[in-house]
Amino acid sequence: MRNISTRLLIACAAIGVAGGVLFTAHAWVGGLTVNTIPFLYGVTMGLYFLPGVLAQALFHRGGVALLTAALSGLVASPFQPIGFMAFLIGVVIGLVQELPFLIARYRVWKPWLFMVSGLICGLITMGAAFGILGSHNFNLLGTILVVVTFFISPPIFTVLGLWLAKALDGAGVARGLRADERLANNNRQGN
Repeated sequence: MRNISTRLLIACAAIGVAGGVLFTAHAWVGGLTVNTIPFLYGVTMGLYFLPGVLAQALFHRGGVALLTAALSGLVASPFQPIGFMAFLIGVVIGLVQELPFLIARYRVWKPWLFMVSGLICGLITMGAAFGILGSHNFNLLGTILVVVTFFISPPIFTVLGLWLAKALDGAGVARGLRADERLANNNRQGN
């Protein structure tokens, strides 16, 4: 992350703190639903991907998903049953979200690339569902519901994050913070 400003750090921190609050609420409510309505828990798992998507869609900068997701995990750590693991999970989520954009060398910020990221996260989350829930305890329909809900949740929250980013951008929250905006402004000033 080059040319990081205090304003960008504060914006990522604000998103990260909000994400941490949501992570904490989800951990405690999720603890109840995972044992009673596991597919509902699966639908809400995408919440963990929301802060990173929001930061990437707002700022179009490399590293902001990692920073924001890590901050969300750090904020949630003292209040979560899993403690510091929440921070480590946030770091992993941020890294996975950065990967498609890193491969595109942080030059492509199209919705389809966000969806690729969401689908990759969905596959990982779906795989984690078996470790979290022990899918062998379900019948065929239950297993299908768990797999599908854990898979679709990150793409659903990716779309929600894109929508929120568009609304916040319309309100001027990201003005002057986007890397592509700064490059365009520098080019105009240089001509």
